[in-house]
Amino acid sequence: MRIAIALILLIALLAPLGQSPAQQSDYDIQQSFQQRYSTLRMMIDSASTTAELDSLGRQVNVLAQDFQDQREFLDKALYPESFEGQITSLRQVHQLAHDRTSMIQTQGVRISELQVAVSELTMRLDTLAGERARLFEELQSSKRSESSLRETVRRLTNNLNANDRLMFSLLDSLFLPYDRNLRQATEVEKENVASSVERANVLRRIRDVASDNVRFLEATQLQGKDYANLLDQQQQFQTRWKGLSEKLQEVATAAEKRSATATGKKAKDGARTAAAITTDRTQVDSALALWNEKLQSSIWGAIEKEFTGRGVAVNHFVDAPSFDASMRAFVAAAKEGQQEADVFVDEVWKERIDKEWRDVLTRESMLGKTAYASLDKAVSELSQKTFDLKMILYIVGIIAIALAAWWFISRRSKQSPGTEPAA
Repeated sequence: MRIAIALILLIALLAPLGQSPAQQSDYDIQQSFQQRYSTLRMMIDSASTTAELDSLGRQVNVLAQDFQDQREFLDKALYPESFEGQITSLRQVHQLAHDRTSMIQTQGVRISELQVAVSELTMRLDTLAGERARLFEELQSSKRSESSLRETVRRLTNNLNANDRLMFSLLDSLFLPYDRNLRQATEVEKENVASSVERANVLRRIRDVASDNVRFLEATQLQGKDYANLLDQQQQFQTRWKGLSEKLQEVATAAEKRSATATGKKAKDGARTAAAITTDRTQVDSALALWNEKLQSSIWGAIEKEFTGRGVAVNHFVDAPSFDASMRAFVAAAKEGQQEADVFVDEVWKERIDKEWRDVLTRESMLGKTAYASLDKAVSELSQKTFDLKMILYIVGIIAIALAAWWFISRRSKQSPGTEPAA
């Protein structure tokens, strides 16, 4: 069937050659050129070997030579296109097709191996997704002991981390044929990556990673130290996505360019792939923003409960600047005697914030080490001042008691009756 189609196209291509362009009318010249151009375009799109494309490249040169003398007329007849523009476009399409076919032939084994790896990674990701769904159901069970809950949280955290690692292994496998350097890749190679990304549902999986982490934060009661790893995970994921997003924009652009020069199904597939990647990138950006927002609100909300849960009235805070301002406002009020500092310093700051939350708060995405050290120093000074005041009051109390005892004893001695003289 394929051979028959090729013969029909070849006959259509060679039929006008029986009559030279000089013997044809203007209309015939235009029709002959456009027919041969369209036929060559169809044959290039349907070619599957470099040998076929080499032959078609020679036929493009023949077409350009046959109509060289009529280029001025064709420039007018093809307006706003031109004869040179049409020939250049045909050569570009031919070069793209040649690059694509050559890549498939020379890298066929390697790409096949990578496709197997992609399939295996995809299966493992699907397995993790099933296990994750079961763990979420287990987490939401109404009657569970604290130790059992902590174990489920640990397993779910490991699942999410493993999912992240596999996700980026999958992406590395997709970009590996081009050594992850898309700037040196051809448009055909970029388009090939775009198609692979779409087939593997990579962007949907990335969006699911963000959604699963939001769901995890909503369903789990975490401890202060748990958040450090979650922050690192989110930051690393965000950083890797930024680099990946730029690469995906490149491959989407390549697919879009390809669709503009292709015909039929290839044009539709290229346009659909480019549109899908662009849309999915926007959705991933939104999902990651929601993940970051939920993580930040969970952390600051949990820290605020450390204070309010122990009856310490601090100004509401939602981020690092407002937390710093809230703590300093309390310290200032305590120094002026407007706030009781004992519980704030001893029970909350020393026992909870510094022990449970310091690792989180010293992250650069939170307060940072310098800001935390400055705030800790301010609280420590408040603790020292409170201690000094207590010591003074204690000493004054002891002195007051001693003076009172001395006065009482002295007075009793004076009031005691003297010995009566003898008669």
